[in-house]
Order: sequence, then C-alpha cells, then structure tokens
Amino acid sequence: MSVPWGEFAVTRAGQGVRSAAVLDPGSVTARLLRTGLPSATLPVFAGVAEAITAHTGERRLGEQLADLTRLLLGATSVTQALQHVVAAATVVVPHARLVSITLRDPGGHFFTPVETPDVAADLDNVQYRTGSGPCLDAARPDGPAYALDQDLATTSAWPQFAAVATAHGLGAVLSTALLPSRPAGLSGALNIYAHRGGITETDRHRALLLATHASLALAHTHGVETAELERTHLRRAITSRDVIGQAKGILMARQGLDAEAAFALLRRTSQDLNVKLADIAGALVRDHSVLAPPAEED
Repeated sequence: MSVPWGEFAVTRAGQGVRSAAVLDPGSVTARLLRTGLPSATLPVFAGVAEAITAHTGERRLGEQLADLTRLLLGATSVTQALQHVVAAATVVVPHARLVSITLRDPGGHFFTPVETPDVAADLDNVQYRTGSGPCLDAARPDGPAYALDQDLATTSAWPQFAAVATAHGLGAVLSTALLPSRPAGLSGALNIYAHRGGITETDRHRALLLATHASLALAHTHGVETAELERTHLRRAITSRDVIGQAKGILMARQGLDAEAAFALLRRTSQDLNVKLADIAGALVRDHSVLAPPAEED
C-alpha cells in the first residue's frame, strides 16, 4: 500500500500541495515510507496534532494574519484597509493569480473600491455590466457564503463572465462573501481568480479568513466614507475612460484604425507589457510616437 501513497504524495508535491501520514512510527508501513520517499515529500507523524505543528507554513500563515491585523488597525481609511486585504490575498492564498474586492451599496450598486490590475478590473466590470457573475452572487446579502467554479470553460453558470475570464487564460474563480456592515449597509465579496482547477480547499479556507478581516474593516465604515469610496471609484473610472478615449482617437487618426481596432491595440499592448491599460493610454497621450508602427524599409 505504500506505493500508491508515495505516488500520490509525489504528484501532489509537484502541484505545490503538502502531504503527511499519521501512522504508528514503528509500524512496517511507516518504515517503508521513510525508506522509500524523502521525508519532506511524505513525513510520518504519530498524531494529527504533531503533523499540524510540524507544518511551518501554517505557523507562517498565523504570522501573516497577525501582520495584516496590525496593518488594518493602523489603516487611516477603509480604502487603505481593503488594499491591505487584497495585497495579503496575493501572498496568503497560494494559487491566486488575481485578486479584487467587490462592494454592494444599500441601493444595490456594485463597484470595485480599490485599484486592481486591468485584467481583474475587466473581470469585475463584465459582471457589473451583465448583472451576472460569482462576485455578484457572493456580494448580495442573501447570497451564498462563497461562489466557486473550477472550470469556467465548461461548467460556468455565468457564460459572459466565463468567456472573458478564459480569454485572459484564467479558468477558476472563488468569490467569498463579506459580512454586511452596519450601519453603512455594505456587503461584498473577496474575489480570487486562478488557473483552471487551481483553487484548493486550503485556498478556500484562507480566503474565508481574509474575507473576515475585510468584513471587520467594513464594520467601521460610516456612510460618509462609503460615499467617498464610490466617488473615488467613479473619479478613477472617468479619468481612465477619458485618457483611453484620447489615446484611441490618436491611434485612429494616425494609423487609420476604427475605434474597436484602436482599443484592441491598446489592450494587447497592455497585456504584452503587463502595464495598466490607462497607463499605456496616458503614455500615448503624452507622447504620440508611442505605439507608432515600425517604419517601412526602402
């Protein structure tokens, strides 16, 4: 029986998942495991408590959450606190590729309160536009504790969102509900985007811990600060939209592109360079030679 256990442990280790065996250390099986596999691949422990204690990564998680708590206590605004949560999620959740937060105000309006990478913003915005998606489901006060899909290409309940996610090379999503805050009445979700099949139980449990921290930050939100969150988001969106519109106009005039092709060029350049779309557009507005087509050779 030690062979399949060993194969399982080796396979999971290659996926970044740790394994451990709880056995009588003096048993024949334990001896076979110790001689047939490196101790780091499948260590043997006499009890569950010993196995948990030996996982230094879990001790590290406790330290990281303690650090996050201190940051949240020192945050001067809810926006800053939520930014701390998003940053922590990219470290604490092993398979997270992109992270964002969705908030829902008392009027039912959804928005992303803190700055995120362009791809994450696209994934959030397509849900807001269509009224369908995991972050909306989890963010509603009467929604589920979490929304999870491990294979957006074939099993998604949100086809329009899934099409955008898979186009960006992402095949899994986990949205974990934030507890509604009072008196502001905010609810929301912490959104984890990953590769297909990449979200583990460990990821889900850690996302729940982070969502609890975000909920505590929201619990201190007052109505005036809620309004400021929305105004900041709106100003940022309007500014980005205006700059992108200017950049599209420059490309259309200079390269003879239509509006759709000009925007596609901006987005493709943003993805290739891993630079925010608004930053690419801003660079083009400041210097019209940016994104100029290569000169033809004689």
